[in-house]
Amino acid sequence: MIFDTRIIKFIFPSVLIKTTSDGIHITFDDGPHPAATPAVLNILRERNISATFFFLGRNAQQYPDIAKQVVLEGHQIGNHSYLHTNLFFKNKSLVKEQIIQTEEILESNLGRRTRFFRPPYGYLNLTTLNLLKEIGYKCVLWNIDSKDYCSNKQEIEKRIPDRILNGSILLFHDNHHTAMRLHTYLPDILDKLIEKKYIFKTL
Repeated sequence: MIFDTRIIKFIFPSVLIKTTSDGIHITFDDGPHPAATPAVLNILRERNISATFFFLGRNAQQYPDIAKQVVLEGHQIGNHSYLHTNLFFKNKSLVKEQIIQTEEILESNLGRRTRFFRPPYGYLNLTTLNLLKEIGYKCVLWNIDSKDYCSNKQEIEKRIPDRILNGSILLFHDNHHTAMRLHTYLPDILDKLIEKKYIFKTL
């Protein structure tokens, strides 16, 4: 989703677009995926980088061993709904079902709860925000979108600023769109960030 972070922050001040951390936050959406997620884990492990993975409940249910590996390797998890449904025009009960169903899967399979929710496509409205407040979640978006699901390496690199502010949240994906292409861009991008002495932190 393309949005002006200043406008979002003004309208929805509780939404996390960037943090006050002295590091940057690498995040991945849509996993776990049988090919993409292990590839991402290998790339992160080689560089000793911790990241945050926003899981779809359906995928966590289908690939519990991969989801467990993410946790075992010290990464953070978040909730990305059950089906990646556009929740913008949905009623409160359906939105709640998508979140709680995923939460139950994560807790049952991983023994972990998460307080972070990232709405599919970044689509956000007051219904979702009010619900998240009720059930004790923090809504997490991003301020740097790689659009790696539809871009080549050169296009992705152009979207990563030369100078990234501390607290920035970078969005990547571990899904079927990126599975066969991760190795073409992710290692180089992370290596450049390492060269620039950025500190990598979970949310």
